[in-house]
Amino acid sequence: MQGFGKSSRSSRRRPNRRSSQGQSQPPIPLQRPKQFVNPNLDSRAYEPAKLPPASNGRASNGKAAQRQSPRASYSDGSLNLRNVLTNPTQNGKSAASRRDEAGRSLTVRRSNRPKASLPLTADFNGQGRSARQQPPTATQPRRTRRSRRLAKPPSALLYLTRLLILGVGIGAIAGTFLSVWNPTGRTQSAQATSAAAERPQALASKGFRRDGMPGTVSPVPVATRLGQPIAPLAASIQSLIAQNPELTVGVFVVDLDTGNYVDLNGATIFPAASTIKAPVLVAFLQDVDAGKIRLDEQLTMQPGDVTEGSGELQYQEPGIQVNALETAFKMITISDNTATNMVIAKVGGLPLLNQRFRAWGLNHTVLNNLLADIAGTNTTSAKDLSMLMMAVTQGDFLSLRSRDRFLEIMRGTVNDNLLPAGLGTGAVIAHKTGNLATLTGDTGIVDMPNGKRYVITAIVKRTGESDNGPVLIQQISQTVYQYFARPQAAAPASPASLAPAPPTTTTTP
Repeated sequence: MQGFGKSSRSSRRRPNRRSSQGQSQPPIPLQRPKQFVNPNLDSRAYEPAKLPPASNGRASNGKAAQRQSPRASYSDGSLNLRNVLTNPTQNGKSAASRRDEAGRSLTVRRSNRPKASLPLTADFNGQGRSARQQPPTATQPRRTRRSRRLAKPPSALLYLTRLLILGVGIGAIAGTFLSVWNPTGRTQSAQATSAAAERPQALASKGFRRDGMPGTVSPVPVATRLGQPIAPLAASIQSLIAQNPELTVGVFVVDLDTGNYVDLNGATIFPAASTIKAPVLVAFLQDVDAGKIRLDEQLTMQPGDVTEGSGELQYQEPGIQVNALETAFKMITISDNTATNMVIAKVGGLPLLNQRFRAWGLNHTVLNNLLADIAGTNTTSAKDLSMLMMAVTQGDFLSLRSRDRFLEIMRGTVNDNLLPAGLGTGAVIAHKTGNLATLTGDTGIVDMPNGKRYVITAIVKRTGESDNGPVLIQQISQTVYQYFARPQAAAPASPASLAPAPPTTTTTP
């Protein structure tokens, strides 16, 4: 056999199949075969197509006729497609895509519907072809099986991925373009932010401060703001103290308009009693400014907060809740010791409060125990309390809003038997009193009807049976008030100002 490869399995089984035996078959003319219809797909017997006679080895189109493939068998002049239909594969290839030695496709397509008739045409080597598939012409290249196969369309996920990548790319390009195209917007925003940041400094440079801005501890010690001692007033107070030798007195007065002061035993350490509640209130309002405490939040009274002494919360059951602002009011106005302990716990406890006091420059003010401090272990001095009042009034430690609230609470003190008793009509005082068995004290800020404002602290400790402590504080308060109520003497004119001005002469041209 000349280059035909292996013969089909069906051809080896049938002895009557014709073999080439090394001889060439007569050429078959290249002429389109006639169509025939499969009468019955199950019978596998087909009507043979009548082939034209051979014409001296040439096809009608002038080209050499192709040799008949030995795989296409003929029996009694009829086309035998049994091998094609019963043996779909041979030598690893499909029977529907066999090729003859010239490379032409031998294809038979079967219908999936068994009872439907399939029109076939005889291919070049006698095998069947569907009527819908015409043999290729000389000018049209033959399509292979792979080229006839339709391309699988991309999935929806692939389309969505591509759209997502495209959208991200377009968004990045558009954002870059807009940021470059409109630089003025960023410049204006930066300028507005810078102006907002510089506004507090600008206001401070003009002597103003925002109402809600937290106060800061002044880098300059408060004591350096003091002016000159007020000698006449100090002499008047000293004469009152001399009349009560059994009492130990500490007095510190500051004129808030001039800074001039009176210091009589101002640095002497005394038991603080309830006067220490004034610096505790300052610490409470500082935390309000910092946002650590809300005035409308509820404070829970713990069993450890309940104590004896002044106040009404001690008669309530532990676990009750009291408004934070109301607790601070009770601490000052009625000197409630239980409320004071609740506020101390809210601001961080005794150690943190003592750190604040030292930062403020209060060197003698120390909280060693919670209230009520019957033994007098908590300490302070007249100078510490007056300097604290002066700093708060001048804008240190607290915001302007909290400073006003501080003055409002202090003006609500119920006990008015000490400093308020020595004031004249129309005067207003914001103060805090303190009393122990052997000590009486009061500290406050006084606003006079003539517009004068001053700070005064008087603490009296008795060593014997004398009860003149409250009376002595009243006398000291009256003496100070009368001194500032007198019209101050005008400063004498300097000799230079009294000298007559030299005469002026004018010359005419």
